[in-house]
Amino acid sequence: MGTVIDLWVALPLYSPYDSFPFVTNHRRGSFIPVTGGISHGGGQKRPGNLAMPTTRRRIFDKLRANKDIRRACGFQSSIFRAFGPKLFVDYVNHLQPLFEHDPSLRHNFSNSILPTVTFNLGPKSVTFEHADELNRPLGWCFVTNDGHFDPRKSAHLYLKQLKLVVEFPPTSTSAFPSAVIEHGNTPLGPDETRYAITQYAPGGLFRWVKYGFKTSKQLLAQKGGAALKAMYDGLPGQRRADGLDLFSKVDELASDHAACFSK
Repeated sequence: MGTVIDLWVALPLYSPYDSFPFVTNHRRGSFIPVTGGISHGGGQKRPGNLAMPTTRRRIFDKLRANKDIRRACGFQSSIFRAFGPKLFVDYVNHLQPLFEHDPSLRHNFSNSILPTVTFNLGPKSVTFEHADELNRPLGWCFVTNDGHFDPRKSAHLYLKQLKLVVEFPPTSTSAFPSAVIEHGNTPLGPDETRYAITQYAPGGLFRWVKYGFKTSKQLLAQKGGAALKAMYDGLPGQRRADGLDLFSKVDELASDHAACFSK
C-alpha cells in the first residue's frame, strides 16, 4: 500500500467502537472481523458465497470497493505469483473451473486469485495463537498489516513451529501456510491500533473440484465412487509429496516462472 489505510477511519459507519454491532470476543482474539468470499467445509454440501447480515454486507462492500484495499489485495496475489509460481498455477487450475462450474459464486477482487478475505477491523487486532485448519494445508495465507504502532515493540508476528518472532510493520505483508503453522501477534501498547487484510483459500474448494464437483460423501455414494476417490487421493504420502513439489526453491524461481508463465 502506498499510504497507511486506517480501516477504522475509512469506515465511519459506526462510532464509537463499542457501538459496533458485532461480537468482538472470539477464539482468535478481541477485535472485529468481517469475512467475505467463497466458503466450503463444515458440513456444506457445495461451495457458496459467505452469507452475512445487511449491516455487515454494507461494510464489507465498502471495504471491497476501496481502491487502496483492492490494490493491497492485488499485491498479495502478485506476491503469490512471484514466489510460488507452481502453487499459483495450481490455484488457477482448481479455482477457474470452480467459478466456471458455478457462475453464482462471487469473486472478491478481479486482481487476486485468492477467493476469501477477512478484514480485521480492530481497533486492536491482536490474534491469539491459532492455526486456520479449514484453509488449504499447502496454501499460503497473506496478511497485510496496518494501524498505528511501534513495530519494534508491538504486533510482532510469531510462527510457533518455525520458532520465529518477526517484526511486522504497518503496510508490510507476510505469507505463510496458516493451516499448518500456529501463529499470532504480540500485544499492542495502550494507545496503539492494528488492522489487517487477510486473503486465503478454504481447502474444501480444492477437494470439491478434484472430486468432480462433489463432496467426499457424494462421491462415495455413486457407483464406483470408492475407486474414484482412491485414485483422486493417491497412495499414502503422495499428496504430501505432490504438495511439496509445488513449492519453489530460491534457485528454481526463474526456471519455474518460465515453465509456468512463458506460454
